[in-house]
Amino acid sequence: MLSRSMYRFVPLLIAGCLFTCSLGVAQSADDHGAAAMRALQQKDFASAVSAANDGLKQNPQDCRLLTIRGLALENLSKPEDGLASFQQAVSICPRFLPALEGIAQIEYAQHSPKAPEALNAILSVRPDDPTAHAMLAVLSWQKGDCQSAVDHFAKGGQQVATNQAAQVEYGSCLIAVGETQKAEEIFQHLMDQDGSETSRQRFAYAAWKNKDNARALDALTPLTASTSTNGSALRLAAQIAEDQGDTPHAVQWMRQAILVDPKNVDNYILFAAISFAHDSFQVGIDMIDVGLKQLPQEARLYLARGVLLVQMSKFDNAIADFQRAHQLEPQLSLAEDAIGMMHSQKHQDAAALATFRHQAQQHQNDALLQYLYAEALSQQDDNANKDNLNEAIRAAKRAVALEPGYLPAHDLLCVLYLKANDLQSVINQAQQALKLNPNDETALYQEMMAYRRLGKKDEVDPLVARLKQVKEQQQNGKQRFLLQETDASKNPQ
Repeated sequence: MLSRSMYRFVPLLIAGCLFTCSLGVAQSADDHGAAAMRALQQKDFASAVSAANDGLKQNPQDCRLLTIRGLALENLSKPEDGLASFQQAVSICPRFLPALEGIAQIEYAQHSPKAPEALNAILSVRPDDPTAHAMLAVLSWQKGDCQSAVDHFAKGGQQVATNQAAQVEYGSCLIAVGETQKAEEIFQHLMDQDGSETSRQRFAYAAWKNKDNARALDALTPLTASTSTNGSALRLAAQIAEDQGDTPHAVQWMRQAILVDPKNVDNYILFAAISFAHDSFQVGIDMIDVGLKQLPQEARLYLARGVLLVQMSKFDNAIADFQRAHQLEPQLSLAEDAIGMMHSQKHQDAAALATFRHQAQQHQNDALLQYLYAEALSQQDDNANKDNLNEAIRAAKRAVALEPGYLPAHDLLCVLYLKANDLQSVINQAQQALKLNPNDETALYQEMMAYRRLGKKDEVDPLVARLKQVKEQQQNGKQRFLLQETDASKNPQ
C-alpha cells in the first residue's frame, strides 16, 4: 500500500508544468491544439481527448497534444490509456518533461516497479526537482534502502518539510543509517507540533538511539504514569531505563506493560532478557509461565524459558522447551536468540555439554538435538581442540541432512567450517543457506570471510556491499515496527 506521503505527492507532480515548460518541439498552431488546451484547463476532459485526437490526425508526432490527451485520459479514470499516450510522447521527445512526469505519476500511483526509472528520468532533465526526490525517497524507504531514502529526502525541500508522514519516514531512516542527532531533531519538531503520544514515543526512541536517555525518559513521563495503558510506551521506557542502569524502574514499567498488554509476546521476552542480565533466572521463568498461559502457541516464549532453564542447569527441561519451540516454529534460530543462551558462560560448563551429548546420542535422528549438541561444542572454551571441532561439524552436518531446510544448522556449519579453515566448504554451505534466505547475514559474513582468506577481493567487495544493505534493511525494519507500534498504541483495535 502507498504511504500517506506518497498520496500527498502524486497530484503535485505535473501541476502547472504542462502549460509553462519550454516544449522544445514545434507547437500546434491550429484550433485543435488550442481547443484541447482550453478543455483541459476547464476540466472538460472528454472534449480535451476529442480535440487532441483531431489535432493528432494532422500531426501525429505532436508531443504536446499526446501529453494533453494522456492527462485527460488519466482524469477520465483511464490510466492505462493515459500512460500509453505519455509513453508515445516520450518516444518522440525523450526529454519532454510534462510527459515524463505523466508517466511517473501513473506508475507511482500504481506501485509499478518502473516508477523509480520514471522519476530518475525527470531528474535527468531537472536534477533539483523536489517532488521527484520526495517520491523516490518514499519508494526507497518502502524497499528498505534507507541510505538512498535519506539522500532523496534531503533534496525533497518543502514537499518533505511540510509532510508529516514523510518526516516520520525520513527520521526513521536517519536512525537506520546512524544519523541519530538529526533524527532526534526531526522528531523533536514533530513532537512540538502536536504533543501526541505517538510523537512522544517516536521522539523518545530517536533520543534513546542518540544516547540522550534523560530527554527520552522526560518525553515519556506523561505516558508512564501509574495509570498508563500504553504498553509500547512502557516497554520503551523500560528499555531506556535498563540501558542507563535503572533496573528497578525498568522492572516496574515492564510489569505494568504486561498488565495492560498481556498478549504481547515482546513484553515477556524483554522481561526475560532483563532477568537474564541480572542472573534472576527464576523470576524470568515465572513471568514466562504467565505469558504461556496467555500465548500457549508462542515459540519464542518456550525458547526464552529454555534459555533461562539452561542457566539453572535444568537441561532436560530446557531441551523439552527447545523442542517445543522448534515444533511450533522450525526456522527459529536458537544460536541467534536475543537473550544469547549459546554465548552464556554457564552454557559452556561440563554438565551442559554432557547433557547435550547424551541427548544427541540417544536421538540420532532428531535434527534439533544434533544442532544443539553442535552448538554446545562450538561454544566450548577449548576451541583449539580439533576433536571437539570435528565432532561439532559431524553433528551439524547430521542436523542439515535430517532437516535440509533448517537455516540455523546451515549457518552453524558455515561458522564451524571457517574455524576449521575449510574455506571451500564455507562457501558451499553459505550458498546453500542463501538459497533458503538471500538475506541471511551469518551466511553472507562467513562467505565473505572465506573469500577474504582466499585473497579473492573481487568476490569480497560485493559481499561487503550486500551485508551493508542487509543490515540497513534490518534496521529499517525495526524502525517500521516502531512506527506501526506507536500508531497502534494511538488507535488500539
